[in-house]
Amino acid sequence: MSALHSNKGELPSRLEKSQINELPLIRFHGSIHVAGDNKSFKKFVNQLSKQKVLGFDIECKPNFKRGPNNPPALIQLATADQAFLFRLYPVMKLGPLIDILENPNIIKTGVAIKDDAYNLKKIEEFTPGGFEDLAPLAQSLKIEQTGLRNLTAIFFSQRLSKSAQLSNWQKSPLSPSQEAYAATDAWISRELYLIMKARLAATSTDS
Repeated sequence: MSALHSNKGELPSRLEKSQINELPLIRFHGSIHVAGDNKSFKKFVNQLSKQKVLGFDIECKPNFKRGPNNPPALIQLATADQAFLFRLYPVMKLGPLIDILENPNIIKTGVAIKDDAYNLKKIEEFTPGGFEDLAPLAQSLKIEQTGLRNLTAIFFSQRLSKSAQLSNWQKSPLSPSQEAYAATDAWISRELYLIMKARLAATSTDS
């Protein structure tokens, strides 16, 4: 993948917003694939079924008025060098994705992952398997801030862009900036999981 260097030394438990804002932007530079129908869902799910660890995230169209939140419009799953964006709107079906979401042998990792699974179950019922939240891993390493932007800054000394976060995720086609944002969030989740697991393993070996 791109030259992603982890912070090898002592990790700060937290960073100020001003400190994070001074860091260079991080961006996914691998291949981005967008799926919008059952045929492409099946094709990409088949590719992903061989993976052990996937970065995971969802995006919803923001709701700027009072009332229920919009359902997920996008699921992102990422490997080391590929990101797969599955469009759930307007069809609103998980279809072949359920095989990945229920598989306990494929780790899907991200932030606030229980909330994401809960929201996805509003579209189609499934039994989540293999989901691992980054927050407990961070807390095991005595990191106080567990948001994706904070963790990226703490572990990789780089800054996640949030410019597309509140954009319209139901829009078709997605803009290049939306695709890059969605891919980067899922990919960095995987990178963070791997670096935190490695640090925890090293800590237990040292003790």
